[in-house]
Amino acid sequence: MQVQNSKLSLFDYIGNASNTDSGFENAIAGQKSNVGNEIRSLQSDFSAEKVDDTLARLQSGDTNLSLQTLDNMLNFTMISVSKDLQQVAADLGINGEVDISHIDGQWQVKGSSDERSVQQLQNYLNRNKSLQTKLDTINQLSEVVELSKSQAFAQQLQEADISEPDVVTYLTQARDYLFGIDNFSLSSKSLSITSQGEAENFFAEVKQTLGLNDKDS
Repeated sequence: MQVQNSKLSLFDYIGNASNTDSGFENAIAGQKSNVGNEIRSLQSDFSAEKVDDTLARLQSGDTNLSLQTLDNMLNFTMISVSKDLQQVAADLGINGEVDISHIDGQWQVKGSSDERSVQQLQNYLNRNKSLQTKLDTINQLSEVVELSKSQAFAQQLQEADISEPDVVTYLTQARDYLFGIDNFSLSSKSLSITSQGEAENFFAEVKQTLGLNDKDS
């Protein structure tokens, strides 16, 4: 991996393994206390594009949320949005998959289906501000969950004696990659968010680059 200029603060998220474990245990233990305020704080972080602050609180245990709670929120929000968009796709006669991507601050529909149907789906999305907000939330939650997985993978790199600059570079590049996806795939049968599982895929490529595939990492 080529070492590039990186935000060294990202390295702090890795922390000491025992401290990280303790932090998550504290977060889990405190989930039942004032979760509503924590969710509002999370939404505020998202609005202000302060996802790093969210991750720092999760790692330190200075929050009543946990990664499992975030994952549950993600899955719960996906259920209603999936049902809505799949039904709309079916009603519009969209049989193949279309992409819903966040471009220039808006969710835009693209696909190989009938052009008129795709435009009707776009019009539906444009009118439905609540749906747009839910797509924003799902996208942001997925990014946080995936980036937190990348931080766990970074711990594995440390344990494999990878140099600190390379670990920092991995974290920076993983963040840029995950936060640059912003895409859903929709058909009348399914809705999926492209970023889910991408932390693992990216890490697999990094391990190959660093020659760790045949080593314990």
